[in-house]
Amino acid sequence: MNKRQFFKFLFSGHRTLWLGITLASAITSLDGIVSPYIIGAVTNILSQRQFGQLPRILVLYLLLFLLLTLGSWLWQYLWAKVRQVANIKMRSTAVENFLASPSEERMSQVTNFINVDAKQIENQFVNPIVTLVYCIEQAIFSLVYVLSINFTVSLIFLACGLLPFLVPRVTQKWVETGSSKWSIDYERYNTQMNDAIHGFSTVTHLGVANEFRRLVKKALLEEEKAYLIMNFRQTTASFLSQLTYAVSAVIALAIGVLFVVKGQVSVGGLISLFLASDRLTSPIITIAQVFNQLNAANPLIANPALEKPTGRAFNNLTVADGATDTVLELRNCNLGYDKTILKAVNLTLKAKEKVLIVGRSGIGKSTLFKTILNELPLLAGKIVVAKPLLTDLLEKVGIISQDTYIFSGTLRFNLTLGRKIADEKLFQVLKQVDLEYLATSEHLDQLIGEKGLKLSGGEKRKLELARVLLAKRNILLVDEALSGLDNKSANNIFALLQQFPGTILEIEHAVSNEQREKYDQVIDLDEFAEK
Repeated sequence: MNKRQFFKFLFSGHRTLWLGITLASAITSLDGIVSPYIIGAVTNILSQRQFGQLPRILVLYLLLFLLLTLGSWLWQYLWAKVRQVANIKMRSTAVENFLASPSEERMSQVTNFINVDAKQIENQFVNPIVTLVYCIEQAIFSLVYVLSINFTVSLIFLACGLLPFLVPRVTQKWVETGSSKWSIDYERYNTQMNDAIHGFSTVTHLGVANEFRRLVKKALLEEEKAYLIMNFRQTTASFLSQLTYAVSAVIALAIGVLFVVKGQVSVGGLISLFLASDRLTSPIITIAQVFNQLNAANPLIANPALEKPTGRAFNNLTVADGATDTVLELRNCNLGYDKTILKAVNLTLKAKEKVLIVGRSGIGKSTLFKTILNELPLLAGKIVVAKPLLTDLLEKVGIISQDTYIFSGTLRFNLTLGRKIADEKLFQVLKQVDLEYLATSEHLDQLIGEKGLKLSGGEKRKLELARVLLAKRNILLVDEALSGLDNKSANNIFALLQQFPGTILEIEHAVSNEQREKYDQVIDLDEFAEK
């Protein structure tokens, strides 16, 4: 998105808000002419010894000051509303886009955007836009006022004031490059840091802590260097704008003094002109700085986290012809990522069957599930599903894995996941998955995790099974749910899965012969491994 499109994206439907802030900033920007006018008028009154007019000028100044104060208060309030609207839009869009097309690769990208980039956009795009409106209005009011004092001198002040506009045109690409480099280096550092923190167990056990310290420190130094360079470029561009402004202001003042000497401008008029022209050139220089900030925001507003997810480029599923009791069928399927690791896989899963998939580590058991779920493209063959599954696969299939995610919140939330479900139903399901001791109102409202109820690995698997039952899934894909559990817990989970009333396709690395006999089919993927 370009800046115009991004503005529409953030504030579509908020025209009244922007009309309000435009009006409030217009009132506030009158400060650019109120003070110069009053001071110039008082100077002329005093120099001409017309003291009787002072009360009128002072009362007028008081009324105008109250109006400016009220306008400033309203402007600041509406400015805060603009920030609120923008942050809600950006952060909610990033989350919605991720949930519409989730992937592990995008997790750090989305969290980085929400925690860091959104605030950067607020500072480098949203706030500057509000400032830009204010400065444009102040510049227009000041221009009209100074032109009314002396047209020729005003044009000279205006011409000198426009010189700073040249700076952002010269420095735009330079500033954008620095901002883009920092954004890339920050994401790299954040990824490196997350790896070191979340993978601490592996790092510690394999004795590579020093190596990871070095990698994290290197990434940190590169990120901070890029941040320093980005700020240096922005401040340098601003410095050049200010320097140009200072030179132009001195030139304009010198010419104004010359006009006073010639008697073409009064002393009060010169003071008013100088003060008002400062209110003209100051917003102009600020406008130049704002454009620098907006240019630096270009890489930020192009963040992929805000882009609508595109539809999948593939669909592995084909609807079955006619009525059938077959839920899922793989016909001569080749599975893998970039190359085939499982070849000519044939599998038929009928309603209410329980099918076990076994095979050595790395054979491609998880690849099978990802292909069925349309997360990986099918390399060859055909996956045929019953018609109801073709349109709402994820609404029919429940997944149980060895890595049960526990959400921050209560046991109730971890069961309902935000849906409204009666306590009686929750109690019933908890009893069904052998968590009867948690089936109380007190436990439902108890926090889970470090600050609350601690759950064992077996209890987490039972909790995930309870979620599936509450979601009324009639097909289960089970990905090594017995792994990492002690024998008692594993046998307990196995028994609960066998009692599941629907269809199960289960992957397990190691099961006993006695357990194998409980399944309707046992398929060894080693038979399909690419030689």
